[in-house]
Amino acid sequence: MERPSLPPLPTDLTKTERLEPLTAKPSGKLITIDQAIFLEIVTRLAEAIGAVERGNGRAVATAHERECQRAILATGAAPKGC
Repeated sequence: MERPSLPPLPTDLTKTERLEPLTAKPSGKLITIDQAIFLEIVTRLAEAIGAVERGNGRAVATAHERECQRAILATGAAPKGC
């Protein structure tokens, strides 16, 4: 009897994201910005970085879970680390 197999995952579920590093150099031109607006911009940037990090963690976990499921279906036993 043939064991069942799982369909491949869409790449969107296992693809990790990267944020480009901040590379701006000081231009010497100063601007004035309201502190509340500046704090909101910095907070949103931190939230975006956290969202990418969490998404990458989910992508890696999804790929690992799928590999464990694939191994269990193929062999009938969970491999070490699953």
